[in-house]
Amino acid sequence: MFNFFKKKPKEVLDCLGYYEIKPYHYFESNMTYAKDELVIRNEFVRVFTRLYKSTLFVFTFVDNEKDFVKEQYNYEALKDKIDAIITEEHKAVIHLIVFKNNNEETVRIAKESVVNTKKEFNQTFVYDAQKIRLKYYRPVPSFYSLYAHYVEAIVFDLGAIDIEMR
Repeated sequence: MFNFFKKKPKEVLDCLGYYEIKPYHYFESNMTYAKDELVIRNEFVRVFTRLYKSTLFVFTFVDNEKDFVKEQYNYEALKDKIDAIITEEHKAVIHLIVFKNNNEETVRIAKESVVNTKKEFNQTFVYDAQKIRLKYYRPVPSFYSLYAHYVEAIVFDLGAIDIEMR
């Protein structure tokens, strides 16, 4: 009779956690709204950037992972192109990669170890089109001072609806 007293079974995840998100095709309009600047656009990848409180945000959207080489899209590889757009000095970098396709290859890349420091934070997401969420496979270190800026990037730039860590 009163089902609201019944606990819902906990969802078994195939990832470490996720963020509820708008559909993938909204990301580009989110970038426009947040005033992110386009760095690269081709048939496989789009890269956007913006400066927020001395932290450089870099967003890489991978529409097709065929021949994708992560090292070609890290901050160091993109630095000259980004510096041509963002001329102000920055003290830290948050780089987020989002894969459109949810498959073995993108999950493998998302699980790869990344270097996170007090001045640089990297995270890779895989878009889940069935449940409309961004899945992540590496821990999000909330104890770093960059965490607040990371949340800014997730909510404001990517348009996450629910940022509760799971």
